[in-house]
Amino acid sequence: MADVTGGSGGADFAEGRHRRLLVGDGVPDGCPISSRHRDGQREWLVSGYSEARDFLRDKRFSRAVLAETAHPRGPATRMSVTELDPPRHTQIRKLIGGAFSARRAEQLREYVETSAADLLDKLIDDGPAADLIADFCAPLTFTSQAELLGVPPSRREAVRKRANGRLGEPGSSRSAVYQGELLLHDEVTAMLADTEDPPSGLMAELVEAHRSGVLEESELTGLASSLFFDGHALAAAQIANSVLCLISRPGLLGALDSNPELVEAAVEEALRYSPAVNFSMTRVATEEVTLADTRIEPGDLVTALLSVVNRDEDAFTEPDRFDVDRQPRHLSFGHGTHHCIGAHLARVEIQSALRALSRRAPLLSLAVPESSLTWTVSPTMRALSALPVRWTSSGVLDPLDRRARWWEDRPAA
Repeated sequence: MADVTGGSGGADFAEGRHRRLLVGDGVPDGCPISSRHRDGQREWLVSGYSEARDFLRDKRFSRAVLAETAHPRGPATRMSVTELDPPRHTQIRKLIGGAFSARRAEQLREYVETSAADLLDKLIDDGPAADLIADFCAPLTFTSQAELLGVPPSRREAVRKRANGRLGEPGSSRSAVYQGELLLHDEVTAMLADTEDPPSGLMAELVEAHRSGVLEESELTGLASSLFFDGHALAAAQIANSVLCLISRPGLLGALDSNPELVEAAVEEALRYSPAVNFSMTRVATEEVTLADTRIEPGDLVTALLSVVNRDEDAFTEPDRFDVDRQPRHLSFGHGTHHCIGAHLARVEIQSALRALSRRAPLLSLAVPESSLTWTVSPTMRALSALPVRWTSSGVLDPLDRRARWWEDRPAA
């Protein structure tokens, strides 16, 4: 992929006003498909919407064959569902898919909404300004994921530290990511073996799968560790990108409080318009394939530029306009076999975050000039470095009011 691209200017970033703000530098123009050479191999870059859908569901493009050539490969990477092809991918996805289903995500919604309210209460009580990413988005998404996976509260901080260490900084070397993965794997392995404070949820289900012979021990620890890779960080970045889109349009954040359908629409449009995920997982062609009237040879790499695909004029009317009335059909969660397994959880997290902000801090605004906001675009994430925000007394509900309104809107027993 391209090297890490960085810059400043929050408005330009949120709006994706230049191609480099969507996919970074070093990515050639060309629609619906273009090419370049990377690490001695030809790589095709798909930027057309219909062509991207065709590519992402075409089983002649393999993720596993490509993953096997990457070195070093850690124990978690070898078991990550994103690195596998059917039938092994199907087996593993079936094993863990129930925990990430729409039904399970909805069951978790009350927990996520309560966590969002509690984090925001503390944030506002601590002072008139904060970094929304460090103090709200990141804690919310990791805590929610840990709850879904069944990480004991006593171990969450240690797992979070190791997960973030494996994620590293934008542009981290492959060896640094590998070393971080080994430390994460050690931490998760210790959690799985703890009989005094054992895991619950999906972690406990995986332990049982090992005991019943479905998973070998290395598969158990590798698969469990892989579930802490980057989903929480991508969701946190997406919340921040969404908030910046909303507060750049006066009145829109506050309007979400009284209209649940608008919350869902705003989330989907932000996912299309300013996604945290900008590239699909690269795959390799296992045979000759014709895509967009282009012959792709066996061994060629192919990647979809999702943030560009989401602005294809043939698929979206006025794609460079943020429109919450638009019908959602973005590809930010991918498509086909490798459609993001955490998509339902991510939606609940982003919706809960925006709803909490809309009712507790409807007049939220930037605490710094937008021109000073910094961002990075890398092969794995398109994200703000920080999101300093502030709130005013006229735009903050008092504690009794906010608790009363949460109670009124709580899910029915």
